[in-house]
Amino acid sequence: MPRQIDYYNRFAKTYKSEILNCPEPEFWTTDYSMKGRIYREISDRLSKQQELIEKYFSPSAPVLDIGCGFGRQSLMLAKKGYSITGIDTSEIFIEICVELFQKNNLRGEFISGELKDLSLNSFSQAILFDVIEHIPDPQRKKFIREISLIISTGGVLLMSLPHLKKRLRTFLNNSFRKNITQYFTFFLKWEEHPYPIPGKNDVLRMIDPYFTLLEFEENLLTDYYALRRK
Repeated sequence: MPRQIDYYNRFAKTYKSEILNCPEPEFWTTDYSMKGRIYREISDRLSKQQELIEKYFSPSAPVLDIGCGFGRQSLMLAKKGYSITGIDTSEIFIEICVELFQKNNLRGEFISGELKDLSLNSFSQAILFDVIEHIPDPQRKKFIREISLIISTGGVLLMSLPHLKKRLRTFLNNSFRKNITQYFTFFLKWEEHPYPIPGKNDVLRMIDPYFTLLEFEENLLTDYYALRRK
């Protein structure tokens, strides 16, 4: 099956300089200078993610940032004293992470690769923020299983993903169009969300039997999950 890595690499190359020169890179967006809609949405999402982190995580244990991108959440956590390991399939995103941490005098380990490159049961706390919707639908269950292998029993996984609006147009786009676009390289290369976005019931099926649900919260834009490793 084609993958969406070309989209991420092109995005990273286009905005690398902007991200590295942003005064607060964890809040960087394409409309950062105008403090526009995307910036406001990202800021709200980071605020809620931080609430979950403060509720479920301890700074005394390292955090795995799965699909870390250019390091948005990793920066946020490192600035609060967390030890960070980030992993992403985009080498360019990882390059940006390393440069950002060096520039801000922060410590973190960043890996360009797959989850299988990590040791088993290595982490008791991990984040999967705005990632699962970028995994091909048929591969999501396997992906969650791979995550479960590197999180220790009783460990916590925090996850967020876009909220599916309850309207016909959204349903048709998500259920029909994206079930076609996810198989074509053209859409994977040029669309941020070519794959169907899972709803709560989809996620609950996906995490079984590896995780239990501790908390679920939704708003107009984002769904948030706190999961415990069985």
